[in-house]
Amino acid sequence: MKSLRIGLLGYGTVGQAFARLLEAQRPRLAAQGLQLAITAVGNRGIERKRTAVPLRGDVRFTDELESVVDDAAVDLVVELMGGLSPARELLLRAFDAGKSVVTANKLLLAQHGAELAARAREHGAALGIEASVAGGIPILRAVRESFAGDTITGVSGILNGTCNFILTDMESSGRSYEEVLAEAQQLGYAEADPRSDVDGEDAAYKLVLLARMAFGQEVGVPDVRREGITRLLPCDFVYAEMLSRTPRQLATARRLPSGRLELSVRTHLVSWTSMLAKVTGPFNAVRLTAESGGDFVFYGRGAGGDPTATAVLGDVVELARSGVRPGVPTFGRERLSACTPAGLEEIVSPYALRFMVRDRPGILAALSRCLADADINIDAVFQAPFADKEALPFVITLEPIAESQLQRALESMRALPFHKEPPLAFPMTS
Repeated sequence: MKSLRIGLLGYGTVGQAFARLLEAQRPRLAAQGLQLAITAVGNRGIERKRTAVPLRGDVRFTDELESVVDDAAVDLVVELMGGLSPARELLLRAFDAGKSVVTANKLLLAQHGAELAARAREHGAALGIEASVAGGIPILRAVRESFAGDTITGVSGILNGTCNFILTDMESSGRSYEEVLAEAQQLGYAEADPRSDVDGEDAAYKLVLLARMAFGQEVGVPDVRREGITRLLPCDFVYAEMLSRTPRQLATARRLPSGRLELSVRTHLVSWTSMLAKVTGPFNAVRLTAESGGDFVFYGRGAGGDPTATAVLGDVVELARSGVRPGVPTFGRERLSACTPAGLEEIVSPYALRFMVRDRPGILAALSRCLADADINIDAVFQAPFADKEALPFVITLEPIAESQLQRALESMRALPFHKEPPLAFPMTS
């Protein structure tokens, strides 16, 4: 029987879900020769939470977080607090004590993952991070281990359940962004302050970790271009349907012929034929493209206490089997190489441009001149019968062009006097 004593940092929604899952799975794990137990729990104001989950054995509850890391009765630290500080300091302290760590902290890993992985390696400890991306979907382990014999060329997907819930509800109901966001907050799918989700920050943190794992490069958060979903209108879903597409916030990391990486989080118009177009509600999906194996899609619950707890326990079980020592490096490599993000001239896609204008003569002529000046061909023009001539939406689709061309055209278009709001560009993807 292999035993492992766990010190748990953070006893909120995810921490309690992990504790509950571990207790439920104890008999099954014992049958596999694993005896796992939480021996210490650290959380600020722990007294009001200590009875939330019945835990067997002699468990020490404390609001002195350092004491959990330093406890001689703790073999492995599980960090589910979130945030940068004091999480970073506590994990470094654990590694310095020779203790391995499992964490779901995507923000911390995106900003300090290389430092943490190096400190763990220095002390012969492990850093388990599966729960930091896509909840219960085992995508990081798949990228690191299952595809070790192939070359990954691209990773893209729906990495934020809040945004996917909002977009798919807007599509099905025809309601505004503001209305659907309010419902998402009532249902617990969106935070009271939703900016990290709807502005693309949360998905960017996860994409950073996926890209490091897939390409072995030290991708940083500033390397990811981000656009949120806050400007989408009900008319965007009308035009998407006319194009046999649906709006989805996609996080994309792709190796270009130059060897540089395209890294972005933005709303795409996804073809109905794509499996990503079929992902609805607060679910996640990741599409992985490999040179030899082709395309693979991983789908499941990407957020919430239970899916995240499942991924955390998976890392804990893996470390229990290996004797709390790393089987493979955290990001699949001992060292990450420098990252060079792709230039805008290298990023090529067909686009749909949505305009909201005060109707008057000469609008199409003026926009066509801006596109022609940037050497861009128009593919088609779509105008659904909306009645408000002071806020009239229409769409122009473009043949594949470089992002640099698009930005030149948009800059000149924004200066035109008839816009009710600035033009919005959607890459179109299959």
